[in-house]
Amino acid sequence: MFDLEKSIQRWLKLFRKYKAFNHGSIREMELHLRDHIDDLLAAGHSEQTAFEMAVKAFGDIKSMANEEYSNLQNPTTSTSFINIAMIRNYLKIALRNFRKQKSFTALNVIGLSIGMATGLLIFQYVKFERSFDSFHSRAKDIYRIQYNAWNNGQLNFESAVSVPSIATFLADNFPEVEAFTRFFPTDGVMSYNDPGQGLISFHEKKMLYADTSIFKVFDFELVNGNQTTCLKGVDKALISKSAALKYFGAEEAIGKIITRDGRRNFQITGIFKDVPENSHIKFDFLLSYETLNAMTDNHSESSWGWYDFYTFVLLKPNTNVAGLQSKLDQLLAETRGEFWRKRNFKQAFYLRPLLDIHLYSKLLYEPEPNEQRDGDSVHALSIIAVFILIIAWVNYVNLSTALSFNRANEVGVRKVMGAVRKQLLAQFLVESFLINLSASIVAMVIVRISWSYFSTLSGWHLPLSFIYQPDFWVQVVALFVLGIIFSGLYPAIILSSFKPAAVLKGKIIKSQKGGLLRKSLVVFQFASSVFLISSSIIVYQQLNYMKNKDLGIDIKETLVLNGPRATDSLGFSKLDAFKYELMKVPGVKGITASSNIPGDENYWTNGIERLSGEATSRQIVSTVAIDHDYVPSFDLQLLAGRNFDKDFPNDNKRILLNDALALSLQFKDAASAIGEKVNYGGDTLEITGVLQDHHQMSLKSDVMPTAYILVSRPSFIALKIETNSFQQILTSLEAPWKSYFPGDPMDYFFLDEFFNRQYEKDERFGQVFSLFTALAIFIACLGLVGLASYVTVQRTKEIGIRKVLGSTVPGIIVLLSKGFLQPVVLANFIAWPLTWFILEQWLQTFPYRVSINPVVFILSGLCIVAVSFISVGSQTLRAAFMQPANSLKYE
Repeated sequence: MFDLEKSIQRWLKLFRKYKAFNHGSIREMELHLRDHIDDLLAAGHSEQTAFEMAVKAFGDIKSMANEEYSNLQNPTTSTSFINIAMIRNYLKIALRNFRKQKSFTALNVIGLSIGMATGLLIFQYVKFERSFDSFHSRAKDIYRIQYNAWNNGQLNFESAVSVPSIATFLADNFPEVEAFTRFFPTDGVMSYNDPGQGLISFHEKKMLYADTSIFKVFDFELVNGNQTTCLKGVDKALISKSAALKYFGAEEAIGKIITRDGRRNFQITGIFKDVPENSHIKFDFLLSYETLNAMTDNHSESSWGWYDFYTFVLLKPNTNVAGLQSKLDQLLAETRGEFWRKRNFKQAFYLRPLLDIHLYSKLLYEPEPNEQRDGDSVHALSIIAVFILIIAWVNYVNLSTALSFNRANEVGVRKVMGAVRKQLLAQFLVESFLINLSASIVAMVIVRISWSYFSTLSGWHLPLSFIYQPDFWVQVVALFVLGIIFSGLYPAIILSSFKPAAVLKGKIIKSQKGGLLRKSLVVFQFASSVFLISSSIIVYQQLNYMKNKDLGIDIKETLVLNGPRATDSLGFSKLDAFKYELMKVPGVKGITASSNIPGDENYWTNGIERLSGEATSRQIVSTVAIDHDYVPSFDLQLLAGRNFDKDFPNDNKRILLNDALALSLQFKDAASAIGEKVNYGGDTLEITGVLQDHHQMSLKSDVMPTAYILVSRPSFIALKIETNSFQQILTSLEAPWKSYFPGDPMDYFFLDEFFNRQYEKDERFGQVFSLFTALAIFIACLGLVGLASYVTVQRTKEIGIRKVLGSTVPGIIVLLSKGFLQPVVLANFIAWPLTWFILEQWLQTFPYRVSINPVVFILSGLCIVAVSFISVGSQTLRAAFMQPANSLKYE
């Protein structure tokens, strides 16, 4: 027969056995124990059950008594955070709690470690994007000259390339300019006649004419050669280490002669280290600028109209850039103003910081347009990293506060025994320290294992050395400390604030504050998740729209050969003969030659103006040289007039316009332009046709006004082919190619792949965005699983009683799920308007864009609700199917 009074006295004897407590403390413990038992008896429990439940709430007497005894033996340090004995005790208690709550501890460590690893990876990606050009020691003093031109008071273009004379104009008139350098981009077939291997030749696209001051302005590393003299004189060249290995192998490259396009010989005078990937200027060959001057009769020094030159100036330290810009504008107006007014034309040259180019410059003719990134998108990714970290920390707070009732009894007992709040704070912060330390170690492992995959996913070769640099470890320590503060401090404050009397009487259960806090944090987590899902969908829709929108030109099933460079000029007669040979190849359906192809930014521009009707001022337009087959081969549509035709021998005195150019020249419609005369590059040409606009470049840019003339020397030969037999076609092309162009390598590519490379970095960014969105949702769901598991356990007896009283399994599932789904639904309504506002601003940066469909928000909301239901489903189903007898025996 159970004797309640004897059981209470036996329990009190255990306290007396450990002589750490005075009589008052034991008496107080007895009163709290009896009050707790009375409450349980009043709730309908038997004496034995009430006693066992009350004793269980007071925890392990021996362990807590030993701890408090240690504190009382050192009264001067009992409230200190740094007492070694206390810390040892804190560690022991923390490890004991971790063992008791293995699943919750695992959820916390997994969530925090994934959050930290995600944050660190994103921070390294952002660091790389922001590191472009920063390796130059004077990067903050280097500025690129942006060139803008106006016609008739309207902005004609904004260009990354400028006129060559602006560099000397700045240097001659402004002492703030310490040095300047210019680059003129070019390409060609470079060949070396190796005595042992014969002719070695490659089509090189990364070539620049550069002046000798390149090494004064930039820190490109010359590993062999003299920086001062290596580019002095005509026909001098520098090559990269990788190019030297490609052409000369292990032989010494200095002094070797390399031939460009089979006509001009260059002497190798230096070798430079390969240009770093985080440089917005990339090159494998540097040709002396004096060679260009000799080829252009010094036009590349004095021209104010030829704008194909990247111009950089190095300013003296602490230069007032705004003041210099103002003085430049004023002096240009004084010296060039009369010339501009006569032609109703204006030029402007702006100083743009080197360090802003990669992320924030979106001008015509950027050196590496496919590598340009959007600074706002990179910044947004940083914000996502912070969101993911906050979601992970919120998980810890959620689970810790959810478990607060279990710990509340422990807190009450320890306070009765004499523990002060500082000691309790220290205990819970030690637990947070251990959790975050474990998570940090796991995060480091995740980062190292996933580095290669993440580097590939990002589209860059992110240096592994990043994770060995001091700033990386500063980030690790910062996240570790912030994790302890943000995820550990609040639960520690809450838990240490419980009043012993209220706790030991069970009144803490009735508090609604903890539930409200947890629901608020769940709302935050899933509002963030809804935002990320909606953003991912809309980013994907925009990219998909740009890739699949009708370009107005047929680029499918098109194999492109780089035109011959090292062979004699490919005139019409030779071109026709070569095309005739290619048309014999099975699978070739059509051939056309041109100076430019879709997806290749067009640097060829010229001036054009009307000579009849409503004459307009001269304006600068893009030019494409095409043959007679270009329009039908690419399925371009004529709005008026006709195409170039071999039956009209004088078509070399005629010109085609696209609709954008016809509109710019103020023709009322396409038909009215036919037969009109224009001054094009100093020649009088007759408009013979107007083409419907098509996209020469990606849909991230507007259609440019473009003129089409007959080709004289093609840069590209495009073949319309049957793609299912392209290997046989390539094999069949080799013989005629070698026959007609023996000094040229046959380079080829597929036009659709070449065009879509413009979206590659955007697609990579979208993949990175989607990956981290999925991780954010996963982390949020981990917390939801933990909360569901805890609440289900807390309500086990209630579930048993409800089932005894007739509740069905679906009813139980709805009951348990409702508390989690409500904040998730609320999160949707908070996230939707915020997401719409932010993404609407982002989409406005695209000339061609999708419209935001409300269905996106509904789908993302349903997705989150479904994921939430699945997350809590396993816990609710297990509870719902539990036998009532087992449920009622739970305690």
